[in-house]
Formats: sequence, structure tokens, C-alpha cells
Amino acid sequence: MPRRRRRTSLRRSHRQAVWELYEAYESLRVERGVHDFNDVLSLALAEAARHMDRPPYGAVIVDEVQDLTLVGVRLLHTLVGDAPNGLLLVGDGQQAVYPGGFRLADAGIDIRGDRGQVLRVNYRNSKQILDAALAVVADDAFEDIDGLRTPGRRDIDLTYHDGEVVRVTRPTVDAHDQVLLDTLRGLPPGARADAAVLCPSMRAIGHYQRLLTQADIPVCLLEHYDGRPVDAVKLGTYRRAKGLEFKHVYLPRYDAALPNGASAGGPSAAEVPETAREREELLRSQLFVAMTRARDVLWLGSVAR
Repeated sequence: MPRRRRRTSLRRSHRQAVWELYEAYESLRVERGVHDFNDVLSLALAEAARHMDRPPYGAVIVDEVQDLTLVGVRLLHTLVGDAPNGLLLVGDGQQAVYPGGFRLADAGIDIRGDRGQVLRVNYRNSKQILDAALAVVADDAFEDIDGLRTPGRRDIDLTYHDGEVVRVTRPTVDAHDQVLLDTLRGLPPGARADAAVLCPSMRAIGHYQRLLTQADIPVCLLEHYDGRPVDAVKLGTYRRAKGLEFKHVYLPRYDAALPNGASAGGPSAAEVPETAREREELLRSQLFVAMTRARDVLWLGSVAR
């Protein structure tokens, strides 16, 4: 079978398998009479649509809008209707950490003309830190909330210039973790309140929570962190860190979260199934978010066996 025909067959087979899984999920959900999150949004949208002649709110303001679904955006629009300046939506498609996506036009929201503004000023990251983060997603063009395809490496104006990227590579996980512990122990008094160890998964969170606790390094899980200063190293996932910032950010074994296949736009990228390529781009986007949480120091640990 020619290569192109084989790839087409594999894509078709994969999509069919995904569709069958979705149908089985929906069947089981209906049978048990339960709702998932998207159902809740759909029910809320239907209820709000009943009162479109008198929208209940004069204005709706949303941050991190890129992580909503199309149903969620339609719900926001319905809550305020077409009132002038009724919607203020702030988002960055490059920082999307959940699968999916939408276009504002599909939700009936028109931002043509001067209704949409592109913010290009970065108030958090130094050039060294931002360059390291952008290198991860440089080949991943993304679709911003206005529906336009945007290059992964963007022109950004910086206001902060004092930052440092520290790269640590060790031959074993134990040696890598020991460097991390020594670095955290060496933080000056009070610095732990503005330091975070971020991981790609809950499994990794469990590992480093045990490691730091055994080393008598105070830990505060991000899920329990309310923003008030606490003399403990913050610990959480890349996703949980969205919207936060810290002077010192540590990403242990950061490259282990990256896909092992071809990067987006690489010579063999066409051979990667579409869904797999989307998943790889999402993983890089999540890592980009984690790296850009750092203000003064970004610590990148890796294990090279």
C-alpha cells in the first residue's frame, strides 16, 4: 500500500475509533441519567436563552477565555446579549492548556474593526526566560480567540530585564532530584514564599511532595494556596499554575513531558496523526505556561541517561 494511502487509512481508522468511544460514552451517560460539564453549560445556555429579551447582566468580564468551550462562550454572550461594550474577553491562544477551541464568530461575537486589541507588552518575564519558553512553541502556530493563525514566536515588548535561566542535567533521577533539593535548601530566608515547583502530572506531584517533605522543606500545594504569603515552596501542576507568577520557578524533568515524536512543522510531522499532533502541541503549550510563570529564575532540570 502506498504511504499516502496507508496514512489516510490510519487517520480514518483512528477517527472511527474515537467516534465509537464517544458514542459509547454518551450511551452510558444517558443510561445512567447523569450530566457532564458540557451538559451543565448546555442546560445553562438553554435557560439563559429563554430570557434573551431581557439579559440579566449589563456587562460580563472574562479572563483566560481561551480555555472555555464554544458552549461556554455562547453562554457568556447570552447573559449580556448585544449590549454595547457588554463583553470584555481577555485571552491568549498560545496559553491554552485544555483541548478544544473556538472562534468568537462561531459564538455570534463580532470583534471586527477596533473592537479587538492585541496586547504585546510583557510585564513579568525577562528576555532570557521568555526566549527559552518561546523556543518550546516556536514551530506551533496557534489560533487566537479572534480566529487568526498566529506564529508561535511572536514579537513582544518587555518591561522586565533581570532574569536567569538555569539548566541542570544529570545522568540519573536521584542525582537530578538531589540538585533540586540542594537548590531549594540554598534559597535565602523568605524566598520560599515566592518559589514554586511545577510538574506536568499528579503522579509527579506525589513524587516531589514526598521528596520535599522527607527533606524537611515546607510544601504548600497550589490547590490549597490562596495567594497570601506562606513560607513554603508551592507545588502544583502546570495547569494549576495558570494565572500565577513566582520569582523562582523550578521545573524538574521538564523535557520528559515533551512528546518524543517530531516537533510541529518538522520533516516527519505529516506522518503524525492529527489528534496526536494536537496532543503534542497541547503538551508544549502547557510547558510554555509553566515556564512563563517565572520572573527572576527559571530552573530547568533534565535527566540524560
